[in-house]
Amino acid sequence: MEARKLQRKAKSLLTDLAADRDSKENIERYKSLTAAAFSSYAGIKLSMNLFTLCEMEQERRMESLFDPEDTEDGKTDPAGDFQLVLTSVRNACSDEPSKGIEDTLDLRDRITARMKVLTSFTDFFEQHEYILNRKEAGILGTIENVSPEKLAEEAFAYVFSDQDKVVVNTRIQSVVEQLPVRITKQRFYDILSGAIELYKGGELQSAKDFIQSIREAALLTLPEGFDTMYPQLKQGRDLFDCVAYKDLDAQEYQHLDAELNEMTRELEHLATRDLLVQEIVNDILILQLTRPLVSTEEAEEIMDDRFTDAERLLGKMTAFDLEIETFSSADYDDDFGKLEGAQEAAYETLLILEGSMADYAPEMDAEAAEALRKADLLTSTSLFMDLDNDPEQELEQELELELEKEQEKTGIRVVEDKAEESELEVLKTSLFKDFDAVFEILSKEEKRSRMAKVLSMVPVFFNSRDEIKAYFLYALENCRDDSELTAVSNILREMMAPMG
Repeated sequence: MEARKLQRKAKSLLTDLAADRDSKENIERYKSLTAAAFSSYAGIKLSMNLFTLCEMEQERRMESLFDPEDTEDGKTDPAGDFQLVLTSVRNACSDEPSKGIEDTLDLRDRITARMKVLTSFTDFFEQHEYILNRKEAGILGTIENVSPEKLAEEAFAYVFSDQDKVVVNTRIQSVVEQLPVRITKQRFYDILSGAIELYKGGELQSAKDFIQSIREAALLTLPEGFDTMYPQLKQGRDLFDCVAYKDLDAQEYQHLDAELNEMTRELEHLATRDLLVQEIVNDILILQLTRPLVSTEEAEEIMDDRFTDAERLLGKMTAFDLEIETFSSADYDDDFGKLEGAQEAAYETLLILEGSMADYAPEMDAEAAEALRKADLLTSTSLFMDLDNDPEQELEQELELELEKEQEKTGIRVVEDKAEESELEVLKTSLFKDFDAVFEILSKEEKRSRMAKVLSMVPVFFNSRDEIKAYFLYALENCRDDSELTAVSNILREMMAPMG
């Protein structure tokens, strides 16, 4: 069906639904059309991404980059991932699209777990890069004469050179992340406390998510598999854990710098592949969830034409499983030519229908409504959106237990209208206790790098422009390390340089 004609049909259907005309029949039509729109969009996008994965798999096999002995029970095996993807694609495009959906969900969970590990490694190495950058000038003899007053003025002017509040706040956080950290631990906790207090009266889950993001970025909470999943990255981490930064010489600096570059390349390689596989898996799941719901004739028309071209392309690619060394991009030029502009048109149609799901899903049968809800989540900007858990309920249960323990100690019952404040206090106390434990074993440089990372994540904690200017100047003037000042000056001036 031609895209504009289909979009007119979708709008007409929504008009009928809004007017409550033939509601039962039109709800069925809406369910079927929306499912078809999800399937069409996901199938077209999947065909393009699977092509890229096939090329990557061919390259991996040709170069023999992967050693199966480096995996933990196959959890990081790209060859195994590739086989599961092909099987899932075949199932999704078969007469039984939901066949094997549990295997697809298991693969998605494994990739999500891997990305948590890779994210923690990224945070770890970024924090050591922060330290090395500030040691470089002193070790290599490239210290420059930096005026704290002038640099503070330039940073302040840069922040407020844009009138957009979002841009200004983003720039403040970026500058704060790079400034020398010269605040006490208590001041650091005060800033965090103020940021958490902003959630008072709002959704508790949002506060919990914010605190969890701090824990993860500061490496207070480490994901399962952090010590076992990637042996090469673990070796690099062990190396940096043993560094005595105050005694660093030029030879060791150069060795660490080279190792850091190697770890960064490895992380980029692993993350790039997993992000692609996760996007592919999400689209496979959309097909497995929504194709069984396509029941009306007009909805089936959506699955013809461009979707049929995409489905044919998927079948062609999955046939290369055993002979992937013969995979050639030139063999697909005509196939992709037929899909030019198809993804954009399919997405426009999906947007028209998707926006009304909250209104009409409750009138569908529970299974169909749940399938469309998950498909909607799978098209969100987060590739790793949780599809099943009810985090609000889990959080409430956890906090109830923690509050009961506190009340048993003090003998004070918390009245209902103060519960939210008490819950935040419990969360803050636990967070600061864990920071205390970690700060006791970290070097001065490591503590500062973790503080800087966290400070870049908190909402702007200044009350006026004067406070911002004073903080910039205070941080720079109280830094007695010329090597760090040189590094901060270079980083900030690069950040402030006009684009183009």
